[in-house]
Amino acid sequence: MIDHDNLEAFADPVDYDRQESSDTGVAFYASLAQETGGPVLEIACGTGRVAIPIAQKGFAVTGLDVVPGMLERARSKAAGLPIRWVEGDARDFDLDERFRLIFLTGNAFQAFLTNADQEALLGRVRAHLHDEGLFAFETRNPRWRTSEGRDEDPDGLFVYLETRAEEEALPPHTDAHGREVRESRSRTYDHVAQVLHWTSYRRWQEGSEERTKITRIALRYTFPQELAALLHHNGFTIARRYGDWDGEPLTAASPSIIVVCRKRT
Repeated sequence: MIDHDNLEAFADPVDYDRQESSDTGVAFYASLAQETGGPVLEIACGTGRVAIPIAQKGFAVTGLDVVPGMLERARSKAAGLPIRWVEGDARDFDLDERFRLIFLTGNAFQAFLTNADQEALLGRVRAHLHDEGLFAFETRNPRWRTSEGRDEDPDGLFVYLETRAEEEALPPHTDAHGREVRESRSRTYDHVAQVLHWTSYRRWQEGSEERTKITRIALRYTFPQELAALLHHNGFTIARRYGDWDGEPLTAASPSIIVVCRKRT
């Protein structure tokens, strides 16, 4: 399906932190930690953007990620906090522990591109989830161009599922080295696989020469009823479902599908 490891966007943890510095989702997942108590497991924790604030509230947190450099960055940011950082693949890890809360955020669920990947992830979650615990995550709500012509979001993340071969410019930014970087992206949508393939181009000047860095990432889009069936057949029931971080109901216009699940008995 892809000819890369789908991790190119995470090769520079410092620059990743500069571009992903928002507190989106932190309050939501912290409130679930308050509701359930610890211990807490974040899968695909990255550099600890959400795990660290939850640990600062006194919860025992484990952060799991497959990219060693992201975990090194997380450790450097979390000195003294009760966080265990574990390198592992979300599809086959075994921590020999059960957690009151397990979550993924940053739309990490979309990195599991195939049905087999999704089911492997959910199998590991179910094995590690306390019988009275909660499992929560969000994924982007699939969007289609309609006659109303809804605008795409300015951050370029909540977009129409369509192919655009031409490069689309994003706002320039300053990277961790102080360079002004011009960024653009193109995208290809595979309708059968339900996967959107992004190619990002970052360009900057070094003296008289222009440098270009190309990264690729593929994102799976799962539709609401498909997601409900997937969770049901893998042993979960949806306790709560939202369309955004303010707790609004899921609609066609919602940016996200946010689910809070329990084990199905």
